[in-house]
Amino acid sequence: MRTGLLAAFCLAALCCTAQVTQDSSAEQELLALERVAKLQACESKDLDTLDGILDDGFLYVDPSGKHYTKREFFTFVKSADSFQYVTEAMAVRLHGNTAIVTGVYQIRIVLHGQPSLERGRFVDTWLLKNGRWKGVASIDVSTQ
Repeated sequence: MRTGLLAAFCLAALCCTAQVTQDSSAEQELLALERVAKLQACESKDLDTLDGILDDGFLYVDPSGKHYTKREFFTFVKSADSFQYVTEAMAVRLHGNTAIVTGVYQIRIVLHGQPSLERGRFVDTWLLKNGRWKGVASIDVSTQ
């Protein structure tokens, strides 16, 4: 009986360790995608990169509550004169094939010659599709 319990305990410990390793790997991948999507692709207006990491059904909600489809979001990114996007305090929460990434952001943007500075919080939802993480929704809430 003790041998069976010990074997079950060891098996459970190995499964938990494998899950923690997988979760850690997924967390690192998602944090890297956040940095690529927000920090680099938006700043450089790299729509090809954004297209690759955002789902076709992607929805963005800005701090004023206006929502954008993926194409409308791309139009917004292209129309900005410049972006400087900084994120901090990011956390990843995994729920099977879905991940929620939260954090704090600060964005300096020049839109049609008008500079703007916003600070707020974001909630991004990612879905694992065909072995790749795809951004499906992003909500920004201004704290100013």
